[in-house]
Amino acid sequence: MNRGILLFLAVVAGFTAIGYGLAEIWEKNTSLEILGPENHLVEDFVFTDQQEREFESEDHDGKIWIVNSFFSSCPIVCPKVMRNIQNTHNLLRNDDDVVTISLTVDPKRDTPERLMEYANKYNANHESWFLLTGDKKELYRHARRSFLMAASDGTGNDEDFIHSENIVIVDPDRHVRALINGTAKGADRDVMDAVRKLRKEFKL
Repeated sequence: MNRGILLFLAVVAGFTAIGYGLAEIWEKNTSLEILGPENHLVEDFVFTDQQEREFESEDHDGKIWIVNSFFSSCPIVCPKVMRNIQNTHNLLRNDDDVVTISLTVDPKRDTPERLMEYANKYNANHESWFLLTGDKKELYRHARRSFLMAASDGTGNDEDFIHSENIVIVDPDRHVRALINGTAKGADRDVMDAVRKLRKEFKL
């Protein structure tokens, strides 16, 4: 291969690298969109946490929420999602501006006692990572309608919610700002990046 071709390929490679670098910088500095229908906000809710305490959503207004759904007997999907959440929680466990909320989709079996065991498995700080149970219909309704976790069997009923691998990021104004595939490699980094962007936006 002659020098001219080698030089040309080197120039192309250089511009490609620069392009990728600029794209990465642009992505990191782009604000998150507001998701869902116009004027969509996460509604108030009251559930029970792993310490059998009443969890009132309004007590955590003004914070960034990291939200997912799960059930403790889930064999494959939930452990992957929970490990990614654990990775972010390890960094944010004492951060007063961030709260992690995990909603069970199996409230019949996921009693507060069982949720406490599950939370301890992932080394949860019980003051910043709340595993919630309550009325099944209300849990499903909030998961689907408030948090936009659109996994279902397709019937369109409030009780048809089955499961979602998404991690939902909610801003301090109760807008849904990101839906992140919690089973994907690097999901924990994507969550931290979303939190970083919201910190910057809301000056937290």
